[in-house]
Amino acid sequence: MVERVYRRQAPAWKPALLIGLMFAAGTAEVLISGLRGWVAAFLIAMLLAADGFFALTLLRARTVVRASGITAYGALRVRKWSWPEIRELRVETVQRAQGAGPGQIVHLYDTAGRRTTLPFLNDRVLPHLHAEVEILHGMLAGRRGVA
Repeated sequence: MVERVYRRQAPAWKPALLIGLMFAAGTAEVLISGLRGWVAAFLIAMLLAADGFFALTLLRARTVVRASGITAYGALRVRKWSWPEIRELRVETVQRAQGAGPGQIVHLYDTAGRRTTLPFLNDRVLPHLHAEVEILHGMLAGRRGVA
């Protein structure tokens, strides 16, 4: 079986530049405002933590499908499911403003009843989302022994 990886398609330099500019602007604002030393240091640390989280999400977030199961990578967390632990993969429509994000996303429902959104399995990254999910349904049925 070929490994399937779903991740950000566009180059990462534009959002990385934006994250850097946000940090620089926030730091400049804190330094210009003349806050006390420890308050300024705290605010800059918070900016660094928030921007670091955005950068980690940009670099790490993806969904990987392997012969052993599905793995969802987030900024700080990795969740793995073997095929027998997956109850269902479902395409769901989400309400959004025009052009503000994916209109359809894929949720994984596990045997414990938990629902997880799979990163980058959406109609914005995959124009033929339903066809891709049908392939995943076939893999799920085959791995669980269900025809």
